[in-house]
Amino acid sequence: MTQWKRAMVAVTLAAALAAMTACAATPAAEESVSQTAPASSAVQSESGAGTEEESTSAAQGGETETTNIGSFTTQTLDGETVDETIFSGHTLTVVNVWATFCGWCVDEMPILSALNEEYAEKGVQVVGVVNDTITADGEEDPEQVALAKDIVAQGNANYTQLKLSDDLIQLGFASLPAVPATFFFDGDGNMVGQGFLGAKNEEQWRETFDTYLKMAEEQMGESAA
Repeated sequence: MTQWKRAMVAVTLAAALAAMTACAATPAAEESVSQTAPASSAVQSESGAGTEEESTSAAQGGETETTNIGSFTTQTLDGETVDETIFSGHTLTVVNVWATFCGWCVDEMPILSALNEEYAEKGVQVVGVVNDTITADGEEDPEQVALAKDIVAQGNANYTQLKLSDDLIQLGFASLPAVPATFFFDGDGNMVGQGFLGAKNEEQWRETFDTYLKMAEEQMGESAA
């Protein structure tokens, strides 16, 4: 099993812990649990207690061996080709995987958009990956792409949005147990800390950005030494 696959498995094992702030992997599964899910604003405020502990744990207990995402090619929602060089020139890239049916995902888009602007001068960028723009046969669904574009526009999400490609599917982005899921990478495409499932409020996200930015700076410094 590759290092990246092990990292994805770790996120899968954490799925139960994020159940209160994440959507099931498919619309059908999400509908089956939606009747018992509380309002997003209430859950986000209640989930804040574990954020500092989670971030501190990631900062102190991360693996010393780096995990690189490797080579990949995909496209933005607007059809622009993107590859692994998207990480270059940025100290930290926050990759937020979302789906069109996930209210949690949509709710945090304005927060991520604002932080994307605020932290740009610190070398941070946010990149979205919408993981339900393909059919069960692996073909692109034009209606889903159009829906994703509408959601992005309505949420004023000013950051790059990627569609799934064969490469991203092979990397596991289509088989996550829940969304939103977030991963962090340094300028070389190495994973920073551990990814996690579930949404956050603005205070939690700001704390997360600060923590992972520091980790990325230290990681890049070590690799340059």
